Amino acid sequence: MQYAFFTAVATTVYFLESMAVRVLPLPFLRIGLANVVVVYLLFEKEFLMALTVTVVKTLIGGLISFTLMSPATVLSLCGGVTALLVMKLLQVSTIRFSIVGISVAGAVVHNVVQILCVRWLIIPRDSIFKLLPVLMLIGIGTGIITGFIAYELQQNLKGKEAWLEKSS
Repeated sequence: MQYAFFTAVATTVYFLESMAVRVLPLPFLRIGLANVVVVYLLFEKEFLMALTVTVVKTLIGGLISFTLMSPATVLSLCGGVTALLVMKLLQVSTIRFSIVGISVAGAVVHNVVQILCVRWLIIPRDSIFKLLPVLMLIGIGTGIITGFIAYELQQNLKGKEAWLEKSS
């Protein structure tokens, strides 16, 4: 039940955000609000659910936006899965990172992996790496936003989860 709920929320946000960015001057630029769900799940010690949500939201989002068989879906999937793995490694490291710090790392890794995939699959020129500094800065900004929202979600749901458990 939880898998379905979190996947539905993440997929809906993913799809709505993909529709919203089509009107922006940079159609490839997204905040990544669906990743709030992934970061939240990671910090709730639900790594497998976070991985499932990452993969399924990308595939269903690609399906309903008619981009499933496009490079965009491959880039999103590669970036999302790699970012999640890096966030998990940082979470279990001996250095204590905050939810916002881990979210920032995930967003930056997501963008770096996407550029590497673009270089490998689409544009076989090193000049594509000139975008890397800009995308890393964007990743820092979007990671802060998604991390802060995930933190607030986590804090707000803590009391409600206890109440739900008592009422069951």
